[in-house]
Amino acid sequence: MYSVPFHFFLFRKRHIDCLIRIKGQNHLGNTLRRLFMKYRFSSKEVRDQLYDYNFDAGVLPEGHPTKVDIWDETLRDGEQSPGVYLTQEDKITIAKALDEIGVPLVAVGFPAVSQTELETVKAITNEGYTTSKILAIARPRKGDIDACIQANVDEIVIFMPTSQLMMTILKVTPEKEIEVIRNMITYAKDHGLTVNWVSEDASRAQLAHLNNVHRAAVESGVKRIVLGDTVGVLTPSSVTYLVQKTKEAIKGINGSVGLGVHMHNDFGLAVANSVEAVLHGAKFPHTCVNGYGERAGNAAFEEVVMNLERLGINTGIKLDKLFELSQLVEKLFCLPLNMHKPVVGPFSFSHESGLHVNAILTHPLTYEPINPKVVGRRRKFYLGKLSGSGAIINALSEKLKLINMDFPKEVLSEIVQKVKEHQEKAPKDDIRKIYDRIKEDLAKITSGVSDKEFYEIVREIVGSELKEYLKDKKNKNLMNP
Repeated sequence: MYSVPFHFFLFRKRHIDCLIRIKGQNHLGNTLRRLFMKYRFSSKEVRDQLYDYNFDAGVLPEGHPTKVDIWDETLRDGEQSPGVYLTQEDKITIAKALDEIGVPLVAVGFPAVSQTELETVKAITNEGYTTSKILAIARPRKGDIDACIQANVDEIVIFMPTSQLMMTILKVTPEKEIEVIRNMITYAKDHGLTVNWVSEDASRAQLAHLNNVHRAAVESGVKRIVLGDTVGVLTPSSVTYLVQKTKEAIKGINGSVGLGVHMHNDFGLAVANSVEAVLHGAKFPHTCVNGYGERAGNAAFEEVVMNLERLGINTGIKLDKLFELSQLVEKLFCLPLNMHKPVVGPFSFSHESGLHVNAILTHPLTYEPINPKVVGRRRKFYLGKLSGSGAIINALSEKLKLINMDFPKEVLSEIVQKVKEHQEKAPKDDIRKIYDRIKEDLAKITSGVSDKEFYEIVREIVGSELKEYLKDKKNKNLMNP
């Protein structure tokens, strides 16, 4: 039934004698023995006792990909997180980390935005990488494409809105859009670039026009096309539908063209939608480390990777470096993670409940579907209101190294009670004050340019005329309430 090596989720047994080193008979030693030796399962025994519906017949699509290439957008879309600014050094550091962890495709920026951005993209590209190809984005304009050429990127990503609303705002007809797509893809290819096409807002485009866009892009010679769920409105069901319709539309034109997806998280479905798309043939899922990105963010790199690996789909990513990469990006983005963030969040391998701690000490798979070591993590037990004797005994051995002391049952019970009371009696007002102060400090570093700073910038450029203008405007408002 299992198509992936089961040891991916198993925890290797620690030799109990090395763990507790019991000398003689004592209460703590006997309790530890009961906790850690109650059950001894072989891999087969555990496998036989845990059922996995993901691998039942008919659940996974037949012929789904067994390997994907992650296309990471952390340095491009991820940097669009409000208030975030990455220096050239920051971007190079992250690009190297993505290369080291095994990401094949890394989008690093938008060279046409400014000369500074162009120079940054060029500096990143010139570093040289073992695994990663460096990509940059461009609108279907010669100036944008020329900027990518100057930046020496490996591949270019041309994008354009495909929904009727977006085209109306841009004053572009469907026919004109098709013409522009063909011309600019040809222009980029004529200048030696490998070209990828992204249909922005594909999830809200008319299907007939979207199919025409993709046919035009494929006929013009792109290497990959990408469906953009720009505002995160798709569900797994509609993802399946759209991926299948897209494959049908380009079938027979060029069999080597790859299909990717770019999912946003406005409804919390970016990861689920990305995984669903892969299962139906999209081999180039876009991701951002820690789920960073504009608004609600993008499909989280570490979550997409672990979900695919869980289903037996090879991502080529070094899983034991996931946490290290997450911490690096968090530090450089200055955006703290949600405590409950899957895979890399502070609480994702943490436990306080006495029932859960006891079960995990018996066998970790009772309440942990992933071996923390696989993703470069360590398990953590919290002591607090919900702690039980198992957590206390573990703390005595792991935190205080009190392996050989004789703790009668009544003493152990008293320690448990005191630990519970300690948290319950902690002054909540003090905790709230600390929390509020942290929130205020965080708001300062994620607010971007403040109103005051913006005013000073404008005043510096406009001069004294600004003050007179604002004064005059105020007087007019007073006269015309």
